[in-house]
Amino acid sequence: MSGLRRAWSIENLRRAWGWVRSNPDRAYKSYFRELYSAYATADEALLRHLANRLRRGIYTPTDACKVFLPKPSGILRPISLLSVEDQIVYQALANIVAERLFPHVSRRYNKQVFGHLYAGISSPWFYRKWSDGYRAFNKAAEEAFAHGYVWTASFDLTAFYDSIDHRVLRHFLEKIGCDTELAKKLTEYLSVWTATSTRIYHNHGIPQGPLSSGLIAETVLAYFDHNHRAETGVQYFRYVDDIRLFARDDKHLRGMLVALDRMSKDVGLFPQSSKIDIHRVTDIQDELKSVSTPVESVLAEPEVDQKALYRRLAELSPRYEVTSATRFKYLLGRAVPVRRLTERLWRIYEKQPHLYEVISRYLARYARIPNKVGLRLVQEVERQALYPAVRAAFIGVSTGKLSGGALKSARRKFKPLWTPRVSQADLSDALAAWLHHERKFTERQAEYSVVSTKPGWLRARVQYAVPWAKMSAGQRRSWLNANLRAESADVAISAARLVGVMGIAVDRSVRDVHPLARLVLKEFGALRRAKAGICGIRLAIEEMTGHDIAVDWRSFFGRNYKHAEAQIVECKGHFKTSPNSWVNGTDVFIDWMLDALFRRDPSLGTYTMGNVGGCLSHGRLKARYPAVFKFLNEIHSKRYESNLSHARIRRTQQPTKRIRFKWLAKGAVLLRRASDELATKFPVK
Repeated sequence: MSGLRRAWSIENLRRAWGWVRSNPDRAYKSYFRELYSAYATADEALLRHLANRLRRGIYTPTDACKVFLPKPSGILRPISLLSVEDQIVYQALANIVAERLFPHVSRRYNKQVFGHLYAGISSPWFYRKWSDGYRAFNKAAEEAFAHGYVWTASFDLTAFYDSIDHRVLRHFLEKIGCDTELAKKLTEYLSVWTATSTRIYHNHGIPQGPLSSGLIAETVLAYFDHNHRAETGVQYFRYVDDIRLFARDDKHLRGMLVALDRMSKDVGLFPQSSKIDIHRVTDIQDELKSVSTPVESVLAEPEVDQKALYRRLAELSPRYEVTSATRFKYLLGRAVPVRRLTERLWRIYEKQPHLYEVISRYLARYARIPNKVGLRLVQEVERQALYPAVRAAFIGVSTGKLSGGALKSARRKFKPLWTPRVSQADLSDALAAWLHHERKFTERQAEYSVVSTKPGWLRARVQYAVPWAKMSAGQRRSWLNANLRAESADVAISAARLVGVMGIAVDRSVRDVHPLARLVLKEFGALRRAKAGICGIRLAIEEMTGHDIAVDWRSFFGRNYKHAEAQIVECKGHFKTSPNSWVNGTDVFIDWMLDALFRRDPSLGTYTMGNVGGCLSHGRLKARYPAVFKFLNEIHSKRYESNLSHARIRRTQQPTKRIRFKWLAKGAVLLRRASDELATKFPVK
C-alpha cells in the first residue's frame, strides 16, 4: 500500500485527530479549543468525509492564518494557525513519516537526540514527554562534564523552521522510505501553509505551531546526527535545532563546529554565528538551562510563602531585568497578584516586552483588576503599536475584569483599534470578544464581525464571543444561517454547532449550506438527511477559473463521473505547474465531456470516444453549444502545437514548442464559458 493510501485511511485519520487533540502545547491549542469542540460533535462523519475527499484527490488545503509573536531579540516569531482539517491532514502525513523515520533514529533517543521523540503508534501522545527528554539532555551534559569534557559551544541554526528547502525535505523523506507521491503531496501542502498574508507562496519552510512540524523537522535534523562523526574528544547532544557540543579541548571543538557548518551548507541551512560561544565550563549547573521543573526552596512547602516568593522573583530580576527566564516564569506561575509585585512586573515589561505572556497570565489571576492596574494596562495597550500580539494578550485578560475609570478609559481607547481588515488576527479576535462583552459594537459592526471578517479562523472564533442570549431571535437566525453557508469549513462547522445547541431553525434551501456543516446539523437532528457530497469537478473548475459554476456534473456524466472527476482534478494540478500537460489533460476531459453531452442530447447524433478531432467541424454542436464548441476547438488545436503531442505542427510543419503559462488565462476563460453554457442546460437542482 502506498504511503498516501495509508495516510488517507480512516484509521490513520482517527489517530491523527486524536494526536491533534492531545497536543501538550497549551498555547497553540488555546487558539482552537472551541473549534476542536465543534469538530468533535460529528467527528466520525467528518473524518469519513475527509478521507473520501483525500482519496479522490479533491481536498484543497487552505491558507494559514498567521500571527507574529515578539522574540527576546525584538524580531518576530510566526505562528501558523491551520484550519482544523489541515491540522488533521498534516498530522496524518506526519504519522506515516514518523513510522518511516523511527527505525533510523530511535537508537539515538535520550543519548544524542532529546527533543521531538516519537512515542509510537499505540501512545495517546505523538511525542514522548518533553520534560523527560530535557532532563536526559541535562543529565548527559553533566556526565560529559564529569568525564573531562569541559569545553563547550552551541550550534544553532538561523530561522530553521522557515528555511527548510522543500526539495531537501523531499530528498530526506524518500531516503527514509517515503514514496515520492507522499513527499510531493506534503511539500505541495507546505507551500500553502507557509505563505504569509501576501499570498506569496514559497518552496521552503514548515509552519511553526502545529504538532506535526517538530517530527517533519527531525527528518532534516537527522542528517546532522548521522553524519557528525564526533571524534573521541567531542560529545554531541541535540535538543530540536539546538546542538550542544562538549569537548576535552578547544581544538577538537573547533573541528566539530567546522564539520557542522559544512553539513548545514549541504542542506541549505545557516548557523547563527553570533550564538557560537566557545568557552571552558566552570560550573555545569550555571551552563545548563534547567527547564524541567527547576527546584526552588520557596515552593517546597504545601502553602507557598508569597513574601518569600516575591523576594525570589526580585533576586531573579535585578534592576528589573530577568536573568533566568525559565525559573522566573516557573515561580511567577505560583504568585498571587498583589500591588507590589504587579508594579515590579510593569517595570520588567518595559525592558523585556517579550515576557508579556507570563505577565498577562499573572494579571488574569485577578478576580477583578484594580483600577490603578487597569489604567496601566489600558495605557500599555494604547502604547504598544509595534507588537499586536501583546495588545491582544492584555485586552484578553481585561475582558470582563475592568471597572471604574479603567473601564471608561478602555471603552474610549479600545474601539478605535478595531480594524479587522488590516489588523493581525489575534488582536481582532481579542478586540471582538472585548467589544461584544461591553456591547460597544453598533448593530452593523456586530454583524460584520460575525459574518464578514476574514480569515476563517477569526470569523469562527468571533462566533463564540457573541452574547447570543442578548441578541434578538432574528439576528441569531440570520447571522448563523449566513455562516452555515460560509466558504470556511471551520466557520460553517462552528455555526452548525451553535445552531444545534441553541435550537435555531435552518433556513430553507439547505443546498448551499456547507457540506460539512450539514453533517454537524444532522448530528443535532436539525437536518433529517445530510447529503454532504462535494463535487470535485465543480471545485477544480472554480479553482482554475475563479468562478463557482453550478453544473450538476454527477448527473451530466452519469456512470463516468468518477473518471471525469479524476481527469479534471489532475488538470487542476497541471494548471499551476505545466501548461503543456494542462492542455493535453484538458483535451482528455473534453473527450469525456463530449461523450456525456452526446448521450444527454440525442439531437447531436452519436459520438465515438477518442474522436475529439472529428467534432472540430460539427455544425449542430456549434449551433446548439457554441461555447463548448469553441472550447474543444481551441484546446484541441493548441494540443497540436504542444511538444508533448507531436514533433511538428501539421498545418505549418514548424517544430512544436512548450505552451506558455500566459496562454492558460485564455484556456481558463474558455473553460468558464463552456461550463456556464452547460449550467443553463444541466443546472444543480
